[in-house]
Amino acid sequence: MKKIAAIALVLSMAMMTACGGSGNTANDQASSGNGEETKKVGLVCDVAGTQVFVLDMIDGLKASAEKHGFEVVIAECADAAAYEDNCRALVEEGVDLLIGGSWQAGDAISKMATEFPDRADYALIDSEVDVDNVKCISFREQEGAYLIGKIAGMVTDEEDQLFGAVHVSQGPSSFKWRWGYMEGVKSEKPDAEFVFNYVGSYNDPAKAKEYAIQQYEQGCQFINSAAAGGDKGVFEAALEKHFYTSGQDVDLTSPDNPWIVTSQIKDTYATMNYLMDQYYGDSWNTENESLGIAEGAIGAVHVTHETENPRSDRLTDEDIEILKDTAEKIANKEIDLSVVPDEESYVQ
Repeated sequence: MKKIAAIALVLSMAMMTACGGSGNTANDQASSGNGEETKKVGLVCDVAGTQVFVLDMIDGLKASAEKHGFEVVIAECADAAAYEDNCRALVEEGVDLLIGGSWQAGDAISKMATEFPDRADYALIDSEVDVDNVKCISFREQEGAYLIGKIAGMVTDEEDQLFGAVHVSQGPSSFKWRWGYMEGVKSEKPDAEFVFNYVGSYNDPAKAKEYAIQQYEQGCQFINSAAAGGDKGVFEAALEKHFYTSGQDVDLTSPDNPWIVTSQIKDTYATMNYLMDQYYGDSWNTENESLGIAEGAIGAVHVTHETENPRSDRLTDEDIEILKDTAEKIANKEIDLSVVPDEESYVQ
């Protein structure tokens, strides 16, 4: 068997007996101790380290394994090349379902699904590829961003009408985030205006901090941060200059920084459970899906997701009730954010 070229290879226990109905792979099944078939699910992902986004994904897969009774093989990848090596090794090892847990896995998953369409089922989280036998799970980030924007409007003073944001890049795929944020702010302050700056890197706290201070000096009292590793710079600026801010993807609120009033959540634990319940149920298919608040995959700290960190006194109990009601309306499409407009035609 080819050795998996990963920074870390985690083999979780396999876990109970396999339940009925599942995906349609051509692999022979291993048998559990009582003779029932046990499937094997492989996950390729970034090096977990302290990345909550990845750790939650792994924990979600392990929880699903306990529920459905399959074996888990996890390969953490240090770079793009490692993704292909690990994907190929896992297919050769005989996994029944191969999951790519990062946008970096897209090319490797596509290649395996094309070369070995009958060897495994394939899924990709937080990215999309144009391959018929790959199930892609993306997210309606605009729904969480709307909640962040609404919070921004609530915690700032009435006269504050200029809102900032420091993001990684301006590409069209990220416009749904900016659009949701702007719409959320305008639900509280219809005449609001916006300043966006783009770091151009996933890890540049110094530049992100510089942009945040510039926006503060322009008059922004709330500056959303979606700058990946650059978030640290925005949060440092907030602590120094005393403007409100928010994080992205995981809970980045902190008892040491009261200016981080919330964080958009992209819940990879819930996403993994959703995917595996579908795989072991009667509804498995390779149609792409986009998950949001209704599926428990998107939300905001203090609204849809709880935290042990203290809540800012700028967010009242009444505000939270309004925000929870807003989240419910988004989930049932009373507030319909499903169709993101073209950026060029959108008027702030």
